[in-house]
Amino acid sequence: MNSNKPERSHEQVNKALEMEDTLPLAAARSPSSTGIIDNQGAWENNKLEAIEEQATARVKSVAIPEIEDQDTTRVAAIDQPEIELPTRPLAAALLPTHPVTEPRTAISRGKALIGILFLAIIVFNAINAGNAGFIGSQGWAFVLGGSNNTNATNPLDAVKRKLHPTPGASATATPALTPAQYINDIIQNMTLDQKLGQMMIVQFRDPTYSFDISTMINQYNVGAVLLLSSNNNIINRTQLTGLIAQMQHDSTHNGVPLAVAIDQEGGYVDRLVALDGPRPSASSIGATNDPGKALAEGIRDASDLTSYGFNLNLAPVVDVNTVYNPQLYDRTFGNNPDIVTRMAEAYLQGLQQSGKVFGTLKHFPGLGDVGTDPHLGVADVYRSKSQLEAIDWAPYRAIIQQGNIHAIMVTHDVLHAIDGSAPSTLSYKVVTGILRDELGFQGVVMTDSLTMEGLTAFYTESQAAALAVMAGCDLLMGASTPQDVASMIQGIKQAYNTGAISMQRIDDSVRRLLTMKYELGLLTIPIT
Repeated sequence: MNSNKPERSHEQVNKALEMEDTLPLAAARSPSSTGIIDNQGAWENNKLEAIEEQATARVKSVAIPEIEDQDTTRVAAIDQPEIELPTRPLAAALLPTHPVTEPRTAISRGKALIGILFLAIIVFNAINAGNAGFIGSQGWAFVLGGSNNTNATNPLDAVKRKLHPTPGASATATPALTPAQYINDIIQNMTLDQKLGQMMIVQFRDPTYSFDISTMINQYNVGAVLLLSSNNNIINRTQLTGLIAQMQHDSTHNGVPLAVAIDQEGGYVDRLVALDGPRPSASSIGATNDPGKALAEGIRDASDLTSYGFNLNLAPVVDVNTVYNPQLYDRTFGNNPDIVTRMAEAYLQGLQQSGKVFGTLKHFPGLGDVGTDPHLGVADVYRSKSQLEAIDWAPYRAIIQQGNIHAIMVTHDVLHAIDGSAPSTLSYKVVTGILRDELGFQGVVMTDSLTMEGLTAFYTESQAAALAVMAGCDLLMGASTPQDVASMIQGIKQAYNTGAISMQRIDDSVRRLLTMKYELGLLTIPIT
């Protein structure tokens, strides 16, 4: 550890934990999830409660052993806010839109009993269906949220049907597909909405498979999810494993499996510390000047991550830290390009040797000479291009040339020597001109969160999404609700409709994303 670094107070450490690549989501809930209603809704709920009290008195005289015999633990298992989703619209439909002053005709005893029995059957089926009956690819979250792709089919199934004709039809010899051909076939069978969904990496605030994440997966076909302990996604081993399994199940049902990401760096950015214990920081590993230490940490991180179902780690940090930056405290391997390159290469070798987890270099084009945190303000970089090439871009160039990297994250600093008119994430000159053309990277380019002040000072989330795609980015971070996803997709669609973004440009991003997933083993070429 650099002895010149100031000691940090407990409050500073906690702040550093929060200042990561994505900001924690606000704890606010929408009215539909918190039960907040307007005056009219309150009147309707009061009427509904009165009806329910009458129904309860009547149902006591009706024997329904199937309901009474249910295991109470199973009832508790679905005792969540989401269970109200199917009953609220139905109940609202039974009540008048405005208060009724005229006397209402009484319901006969026979009709009331029939209604009670009908509701009892619904409850009985709900108990047996469990959580999947309300949240999932065919649950109430899907029904109530609607489908963004009502006429869409699973693109992977479409490719399989093409390769395997209907039983009974005359069989024809089909040559084996190459990975490139298979991926192209998938893209040809995807709708525009499915393609744009693949370009989203989303967050959500819940330890369970909640309505928001279910909607983002089932309705919008998002391609990746980022889990954070600050978003209450990581509680214990069983919970985390089950959550990832449920997300992956629904994503696969709809088509393309998810990239499930975490930024597990160690040190202050240790998302799994409560589950697996502390991991050393990058600065402490770099201080050993021993690449073997970095290799061992990469192997250990891969083992931890794959045990839960993660397949993408937003690490290592390869910023060359030449000035004190509170955001990067203890997160970099060192203050010179050589040590950063050697340690990052070794860590990636360990992390990726199983082929089940890929790393992500960050934060291109470099935060090592930046004093402002892009989460909180506009970060300006005034180094010359020759300085950027010799210091900040040296680790990227070396690792890209080795062919050992599949994803790179771009952040929001402004490089005045390259493009002083826009943050790097939205700059064609930086993303395509430097990272793609000059450094030769053809893998997945991911944005840092589009909700950071470094971007929102200039653009809305919807505008930033379109500009990031125009710049050459493939995977857009920042959406935390279905509404956010819809807004970002709409921004890209508007640019597409005006001709600012072509279908070829979108296909290029989806092709890179599907290639990464194929290399991770998430996609398998059907046997011909």
